[in-house]
Amino acid sequence: MEISGTVEAVGEGVADLSPGRPVVAVPLFGGHAEKVIVPAARVFPLPDGVDLVDAAAVPVVFLTAWYARERAQVAASDRVVVTAAAGGVGTALLQLLAERGAKTVALVGSEAKLALCRELGAAEAGLYDAAEPLIDRAFGGRADVVIDAIGGRLFRRLWRRLEPGGRYVLYGFAAASGERGVARLKAARELLAMGLFSPYAFVQTCRTLIGFNLSLLPDKTGELQRAAQKLFEAWKAGRIRPILGPRFPFERLPDAHRALAGRGTTGKVVITVTG
Repeated sequence: MEISGTVEAVGEGVADLSPGRPVVAVPLFGGHAEKVIVPAARVFPLPDGVDLVDAAAVPVVFLTAWYARERAQVAASDRVVVTAAAGGVGTALLQLLAERGAKTVALVGSEAKLALCRELGAAEAGLYDAAEPLIDRAFGGRADVVIDAIGGRLFRRLWRRLEPGGRYVLYGFAAASGERGVARLKAARELLAMGLFSPYAFVQTCRTLIGFNLSLLPDKTGELQRAAQKLFEAWKAGRIRPILGPRFPFERLPDAHRALAGRGTTGKVVITVTG
């Protein structure tokens, strides 16, 4: 879904890109290749001096994090819970929320990931099993915003801790993942565990459920271009930075996917292509 490199050629009518220009791009799949054709609207010029490997870890995770933060209307005083907080989007979220001045509880799957979350600005960090005690201690029992990539039974637990008037952003379903991708039986169980909701229940609680998938927003290119410009400015100013996880050569692409599916990595898994 995301790549970095240099422009080799441009199509007719493309005026703001030229051969040799360092860029990142969001092809919306098809990025596992040495050369990729991408619509110009999904190509983002990089600031001078930016490392291309670092840049590869920016577009999807930071645009997703930015979109979640803006759609949830996070304010400086908000109490925010972030799941999968040590992953690619999670580490981007922690930085963007800290930049906004929000107070964050970070939830992760292993003790080894806690220090990174605190380093990136989380007020509290802990394992999923300790979510409720953490929210009690940090937020007095209620959150204004939840930004969740896990879903499943965890969704139900966190939804119950959402303040009236709160916003819940759901952008993934990692609870359904197994060693070989989506585990169908597990997915069904986790989906059922999320519960059923009547539309009127949202009126009674004054809560908002926001779902989105960045890959389904290709027509929002003007908005994403503006967001990318702001993100690159923040990166250049040192207010945010990509968090790099394991790095694999192109020849070990299956190993990279296994590492990601195992949910033991932190930051953004990067594939390097030589030549």
